[in-house]
Amino acid sequence: MSNALNHIRESAWRTFEVDGLPSSRDEDWKYTDLSRIAAVLGESWWSAEAGEAVSADDYLIPDLNAYRLVISNGVVDLAASEIPDAITITPLAALLQDDPDAAVELMLDDSDAPFASGVTALNSARASDGYCICVASNVKLDRPLHILHLSSGGAAHIRTGITIGNHAELEIIEHFAGSDSAAGVTNSLTAIRLAAGAKCEHYRLQLESGKQWHLGRVEVNQKADSSYTLHAVELGSALSRVDVVDDLNEPGAESELNGLFVLSGRQHVDHHTRVAHEAPHCRSRENYRTVLDGRSHAVFNGKVVVAKGAIKTDSAQSNANLLLSNRAEIDTKPELEIYNDDVKCAHGATVGQLDKNQLFYLKSRGLSEEEAKQLLTFAFADELLAKMKSRAVRRYIERAAFAKLPNLSGLEGILV
Repeated sequence: MSNALNHIRESAWRTFEVDGLPSSRDEDWKYTDLSRIAAVLGESWWSAEAGEAVSADDYLIPDLNAYRLVISNGVVDLAASEIPDAITITPLAALLQDDPDAAVELMLDDSDAPFASGVTALNSARASDGYCICVASNVKLDRPLHILHLSSGGAAHIRTGITIGNHAELEIIEHFAGSDSAAGVTNSLTAIRLAAGAKCEHYRLQLESGKQWHLGRVEVNQKADSSYTLHAVELGSALSRVDVVDDLNEPGAESELNGLFVLSGRQHVDHHTRVAHEAPHCRSRENYRTVLDGRSHAVFNGKVVVAKGAIKTDSAQSNANLLLSNRAEIDTKPELEIYNDDVKCAHGATVGQLDKNQLFYLKSRGLSEEEAKQLLTFAFADELLAKMKSRAVRRYIERAAFAKLPNLSGLEGILV
């Protein structure tokens, strides 16, 4: 390992030793308590051992025609993967061993980055595998790339780098799943770099077991006329915290962040997003929706920052929340931070329950109360589901999302 990489690792570890896990005293973590990780996994939770590996065949998405990259308990499993020839995929473990100097930039820990914490420092210090994907200029895959993260407990620290060249296109389905045989924690950081004119469609599907903690971060850096679309779906885990940081650094860059949470029981999900308009003539859209049942708790904090020179910015942000239980809770805070006048920006949030008038109307047309609730809940979420270009992924999420809510168990019969 090179001296530079050793220095990064050691410095990040010292940061984690000093900072530890963030607490509710930190403004960005006000509503999310990570203290139970150590209570369940032990004081050295970051090195907890995983259980027996699970089979990728049990977690495939039906009818999805895609290339596949499998990461089992934080380790790339090439034998279970089908990797396309058109792009370069290098396991991080191989890069760390064979060319550590090339891994230096990917492994950097920036304590001044938005939402930086002991979690991100720990990822830099402990990440032992992941993958580096390079898509050459003008390359477009004939199929999406399904990246399947499987967990069977323990601790997995995963660091990923994705570089998409000029006018290249990549569709990624980043899918987190696994067994509930043992408690564990996933600590994943994905850095995506889009060159001029590049396009990335990114599905981030979190369906881990109810014994898993999920700590995620997505960093996106966009050049001129590039396009990035995120579909962030949260269905699994006991607690999930994901930070999304998207920098639109050159004119003409566009981004769209879509998020859907469907939670029940005592699940807790927290997403913090930050979209930075650093250049003129950039466009961003952000639409998050949550469906909450039981005693679940969701947190959304979305910030759009418009720099002083970023004239003609066009940005809109929305967070809508549907409470199916009077014990469910949502904390939402959309924000705008604008440093010039020549912009078009909007933001808003709503919280409510199923509309009684709409329920009455559907019941008067012959539907039962349960069927009426099913249709209205589905219609609420469908605005985001409809944005998914992949029909296979959409149907998979529809079934998984609504099967977990007790009063929506019959939804399958009305899906088309």
